[in-house]
Amino acid sequence: MAKNAITIIASENTYENLSTFKTIEELNETVRAHKESGADVLNKTQVAVLDLLHRYSAKYKGVSFLAKNKIAELIGKSRRTVIRACQVLESAGIIRQYEMKRKSDMQQTSNAIVIMPIEATVEQVPVTQERAQMTHQEDKTFLKQNPKNINTTREDAPAENYPSFIPSSFVNKVKPYFPKLNDVYQLWGKVRLGYIKSTTKQPIDTLNNVVEDIMTDAIAALKLNRISKGQTFEAFKGYVYGTARRTFDIVRRQEVNHGSNFRQAVTGESPLMQMMKDSVGEIFGN
Repeated sequence: MAKNAITIIASENTYENLSTFKTIEELNETVRAHKESGADVLNKTQVAVLDLLHRYSAKYKGVSFLAKNKIAELIGKSRRTVIRACQVLESAGIIRQYEMKRKSDMQQTSNAIVIMPIEATVEQVPVTQERAQMTHQEDKTFLKQNPKNINTTREDAPAENYPSFIPSSFVNKVKPYFPKLNDVYQLWGKVRLGYIKSTTKQPIDTLNNVVEDIMTDAIAALKLNRISKGQTFEAFKGYVYGTARRTFDIVRRQEVNHGSNFRQAVTGESPLMQMMKDSVGEIFGN
């Protein structure tokens, strides 16, 4: 797949427009909250990267433009390790990375890395030189509870171009219920976090059937009002993460105990499939 052209020019104006905080105090409090809420998910390297980004985000509050090589040098890790750490932080909704190009020669330069506000809902409009603006608000939107029309649970939205790193099978599963790009992005992040935390060895792109089962369970729970913390999108994301973590933990135990590959785990009478069958039976009373 061809790489998308980089359209954002690195400049003071761009960094100012990407800034997500009005004061240093607000930035400090947000980073503290991210670290507290991610205490059981983020490892020491990921926290070290976040702390460094925080330290270099004072001029344009919440925005840094450190090269991955420089971050690696400062925390004593490899560039590849830093890239992985940033991917985890981005999946968790803690940061967002924007590819940049230099005005002088229009060649790629260091990404702008933006620390995101807590419970941010980012309007997914194309970020251009003219419009590199982001809005945020606490997402306490209550989801309507009509199981026959659950695809209206979120705001109506135009057709979206979903990121290529989100599997199309996941997008197709989720978008009838949550069509907004940011909703799909955040839900995929929760599934990925569950996968990363479980230390499952199988690449996640080979686990599409498991991912679909996770979302099937979560959507069924939403329809039947079985999410204990309520019918908000934040509660639904939490349910998705919990389900993903438990499910990938089972896949990991399969790998350790039986040395079997994923196909064997999902096509036979594995603990994973048994859990899914039990869950369906509980939901529908079978």
